[in-house]
Amino acid sequence: MRLAGFLTGMCGAAVLVAGATWRVGFSGWAIAGFVAATLVTSQLLYLGLILLMVHEESYSREERKPSDSTADALLPIRDSQQSGY
Repeated sequence: MRLAGFLTGMCGAAVLVAGATWRVGFSGWAIAGFVAATLVTSQLLYLGLILLMVHEESYSREERKPSDSTADALLPIRDSQQSGY
């Protein structure tokens, strides 16, 4: 996920929460608290997503063995026809 998309979603969620809490009739401080909680929660979820991606990447690198590389899967070169021998 790109940072711009995350920031757009985070601000959108904060605006939705502010609108919903204002419509219900909460006070200004309660609205500010809900918006702050929404922003912090979304940042923690984003951090969790990044940590999950890092963990999966390191796990996939550990599973890969040196013999699984594409260079080892190539056929060996034998006597070349261009060598003239």
